[in-house]
Amino acid sequence: MGLQKVLYPWLVVGVLELSPSYLGLAQLAVLLPSLLFVLPGGVVSDRLHRGSWLSLLYMLYFIPVGGLSVLFWMGSVTFTQLLIFGILFGTITAFVQPARESLLGYAAPELMHQAVAKVMVVQFIAQGAGFLVAGQLDIVDPLHLLCFQLLVFLLSSIFIRRCHPLLPEIEEKQSPKPESSFKNLINELKQGLVLFKDNKSLLHLVFIVFATGFLAFGVYLVGVPLIAKQLYGGGATLYAALQIVFTLGIITVNLGVMNLTNMFLKAGKLMVLSFLARGTLVALIALKPSLWLLFPLIYIWGVFSGLSMTLGRTILHNQVPDNMRSRAASIYQLCLYGGAPLGALVCGITVEWIGLREAFFAIAWITLAISILTALRSPLWHVKSVRSVKD
Repeated sequence: MGLQKVLYPWLVVGVLELSPSYLGLAQLAVLLPSLLFVLPGGVVSDRLHRGSWLSLLYMLYFIPVGGLSVLFWMGSVTFTQLLIFGILFGTITAFVQPARESLLGYAAPELMHQAVAKVMVVQFIAQGAGFLVAGQLDIVDPLHLLCFQLLVFLLSSIFIRRCHPLLPEIEEKQSPKPESSFKNLINELKQGLVLFKDNKSLLHLVFIVFATGFLAFGVYLVGVPLIAKQLYGGGATLYAALQIVFTLGIITVNLGVMNLTNMFLKAGKLMVLSFLARGTLVALIALKPSLWLLFPLIYIWGVFSGLSMTLGRTILHNQVPDNMRSRAASIYQLCLYGGAPLGALVCGITVEWIGLREAFFAIAWITLAISILTALRSPLWHVKSVRSVKD
């Protein structure tokens, strides 16, 4: 995924040399399928053997990535083709996310923060390696990177299948009933939504997650490549370097969380403060600091982003029953990746309208307002990371 996060946007702004609004539209094409398919993806994951299902999903990535590889081999790639690639890739990812997230259900509640942190460390180390590989776009043909991406997906599918083998008795137990599968799917989807409706803390958690997707994630998807290209006149190497530094921040904070015996008691409060801190960092970056200061700011941005991810997922997994974990994760992902495409599109349009630095300042002020409102009125401010035994 690290390779994908650099390669895809750079094909738009670096290879096709299109405007920021096109970049926002391209990111929208990848993220929009989450609005349509992530909730059904959570229901399907709860009903199937998660290891076998996840292994199959990784193999399905061969369709968009293989197709784009063929187009590069033929020497003809258009923006429309990139949009189709983005839609297919995003659709598969919408099913991958809840299936992968549900595997965290094997961890004990009091150790959930360590499990989440370990997963994130491994995930972002792999993403950092992907950023490093994608940073070679200035000297390596995109076709070679796409072929490397195909190899990674193949190996991932094989390893997941071997780690979570499907036993005959499990297969028989988990096979859905065809005559009532659609009706059951709708009912199970409603159960997941009711869970958030009845739990105000979870409801406000996904509210702040949506705001994170719209503001923090949206500006990150569109703003960071534009920072590299427009603000500092750099290329794919600078963009990849910023991604790597951001990832190092995420890894660092989660290495610290892994060593904590007990998770932070005031997890909700910390999540809101990390949201505010990221808005402040966006404002500082808008001042166009020197590169020597930009990299530490991006690193700190990564630290607060990593902390927020761990806190949000820990709160979520400790508030939901195991048999609804995939559905809860899909709703969480819907809010995050539902806000992100809208944020990416709005950010791209706003940058063209008022300029990059002015757009960053506007986002920072909106973040401040939401943080103050959440601190004063939201039950999330008082949420702890682990449920009490009585709950």
